[in-house]
Amino acid sequence: MTTTSAQLDAVIAATRHISEANFTAYRGGYPQEISTALIDAVFSIQAQYDSATPGRGVRNRVQAFRSENPGVINDLSALVDLGAEHVVQIMGKGKTGRRLKAGAVLEAAAGYVAIGVNSADDFHGLDSATAKRIYTGVQGLGYVTFEYFTMLLGTPGVKVDVMIKRFITEALSTAGLESVDAQTARQLVVEAHRATGLGEDLTYFEHAIWLSQSRPSDDVRRMKYVA
Repeated sequence: MTTTSAQLDAVIAATRHISEANFTAYRGGYPQEISTALIDAVFSIQAQYDSATPGRGVRNRVQAFRSENPGVINDLSALVDLGAEHVVQIMGKGKTGRRLKAGAVLEAAAGYVAIGVNSADDFHGLDSATAKRIYTGVQGLGYVTFEYFTMLLGTPGVKVDVMIKRFITEALSTAGLESVDAQTARQLVVEAHRATGLGEDLTYFEHAIWLSQSRPSDDVRRMKYVA
């Protein structure tokens, strides 16, 4: 993916219109909670993420899962033993493609356990190609939410969902430039962060962009649409 100086200038210009508060708004992930990160990543697919209503939205349900299963949050073997039915009870019957997200979570967890990855520390010691292969080898899971999974585990990155794509498309359109594919959009975010230095790291920068495309007063519009 090759970006141009005109594209980068357009994205940098667009970031100047983002509220400064957005660049410190990232709430952090779960760097020592691999099960929590996996559940959050999978259940965020095509789902309402934030909600002011207790018990609704992915984030609220993830927090409930953490509270009810403290011995599972950083133990993939324990997550597998817990079973999909228990995950469904807390997280709901959401689907990715035609399958339950709970089933996808358990399959991915089992895949990591099979190669000796059980905790967040185990995952951090795994080579990225193998980590990605196991996650994306599960039907319904793709490379975008794999990156989100790694972001939740503390690796700075960019989740190229509908909000990020829209920001890049609008920034380029304003400058009279054509839209780009997801990989180029990701690269433009990375390069814009490097050029501006805004945000504590790339994840903070990406989240600021994401917030700029959502409506803080309307949680229903805070969606993640990609696997």
